[in-house]
Amino acid sequence: MIGGRFRMLDRIGAGGTSRVWRAYDHGEGRYCAAKLVRQRGTTSMLRVVRERALRLAHPHVVTPYASCMAGDDVLLAMDLVRGGSLETLLGDYGRLPPAYAAEILDQLLAALSHIHRAGVVHRDVKPANLLLEPSPVGAPHVRLADFGIALGDDGLRFTTTGFTVGTPGYLAPEVLDWNRPGPRQDLYAAGLVGWRMLTGAGDPEPRQRVGPPPPGVPPVLWAVVARLCAEDPERRPHDPDAARRALAACGFELRFPVRTLDGEPLQIFDQLGPPPR
Repeated sequence: MIGGRFRMLDRIGAGGTSRVWRAYDHGEGRYCAAKLVRQRGTTSMLRVVRERALRLAHPHVVTPYASCMAGDDVLLAMDLVRGGSLETLLGDYGRLPPAYAAEILDQLLAALSHIHRAGVVHRDVKPANLLLEPSPVGAPHVRLADFGIALGDDGLRFTTTGFTVGTPGYLAPEVLDWNRPGPRQDLYAAGLVGWRMLTGAGDPEPRQRVGPPPPGVPPVLWAVVARLCAEDPERRPHDPDAARRALAACGFELRFPVRTLDGEPLQIFDQLGPPPR
């Protein structure tokens, strides 16, 4: 039990500076994801987390709803998202149907629109940080997670741990050239998420070339992805809302049940299973 409130149940993830547990929140009477973050400057970190979590709350964003000290760590309590990540889904199915990929990309852009308006740049948009709610037959529900290196308009990181500045293949060229991160860095990474969904390829190389559209991918959708991935940030959409309008103009409509390009039903399964007794 941590903080007299959170009972740690089973470990469900780990990163360079954190461990994630499924926990039971006795304060709210529900299960949650409890992220234990190695920290320094505890007081300032808790203040930043509380302030930004309120600003970033959104249906397609995962942020802490509570926090407390846990020895030398800080515990961040977040919604428990049970369907794995987009990385998991790509590992299961490979290329995704264009309309399904467009829906996921649109939800990601909606999340980016919200956090950018709140003055935050995520800086680590990638499939592993896009969590999915279980969906056996319906539409996907994406939630952008892991704000560990997010940068606010005040120049403060969302948390103050570690030294990572992003994942190399998803970093925009201007960031690789040591320019200050900006919102269009997230748009570039979103474009490469789209590239992965439509190609079925693994993680991109730094300065990845988008190339021609794969077989079966409508050129209008590929054009949106290519523009997001433009090397020159001025050639990318002005903001996530502009990219969403371009996606909407493609005219996709999801039909259920969604099937993969091989005809297999596309399902997002519960990756966690029942909690331990």
